[in-house]
Amino acid sequence: MNVEQLLTLDPKSITRRLSGEEIVHIAKSLAAFWSYDYEAADNGRSGMHAILKSGRHSDGFFVSKILLSHENIAHLMAQQIIDVLMGHGACWADYVIGIPDGATILGAHMAEILRVKVLHMHKVEGKVVLVDPVVEGASVLFVEDVCTRGSAFTEAVIELHTKYPEALILPFYPVIINRGGLESINVANEVYRVVPIADFRINDFEPEECPLCARGSLAIKPKLSEANWEAITNSQKVR
Repeated sequence: MNVEQLLTLDPKSITRRLSGEEIVHIAKSLAAFWSYDYEAADNGRSGMHAILKSGRHSDGFFVSKILLSHENIAHLMAQQIIDVLMGHGACWADYVIGIPDGATILGAHMAEILRVKVLHMHKVEGKVVLVDPVVEGASVLFVEDVCTRGSAFTEAVIELHTKYPEALILPFYPVIINRGGLESINVANEVYRVVPIADFRINDFEPEECPLCARGSLAIKPKLSEANWEAITNSQKVR
């Protein structure tokens, strides 16, 4: 599908599971996914590469805010995640939480489709904070946009259990893209299975060992500003 077709797509018209390649194609088509062009670098266009939240450097980056800003695509991604979870035998929780900021919209769409309540978490001074009350003993499903090492998921689970230790968190970690290759994550001795709709391995490196820096590529933070995102996505194009 081209951009025009994607923007006018009725999500209810998609009645099958999309492949990981199709999910990445949608993200790339809508300018929500960037990957380093090694061939261009071999031809002298070393360009830029990404600094992740962890400080590591990477040859790929996904901006869910761009993808999920399209209402129909956000609904489609939510439905695809639900379909994948059903394939893993998931039962449905009383609440859905989209881990901020990237998955807030995604969580809202999933809650709407499942006809359950949505809980809100916000980032306060860089920390994930639960702002809604939870009924005692209720079950909760977390969802995130992308999984690298699961640090935000871990933080969110600990925040919920600190405030509501009796809450039951479903043992799944659903995401749009699993970029880090994790199959599961352990939080406080509980195991959560990573459930992506797209497994798409993206490389990341310690800064002092980064092969892209060695090529002369400049490392920047893609989400710091719209200007940074535009700069990195255009940095290897022929001018």
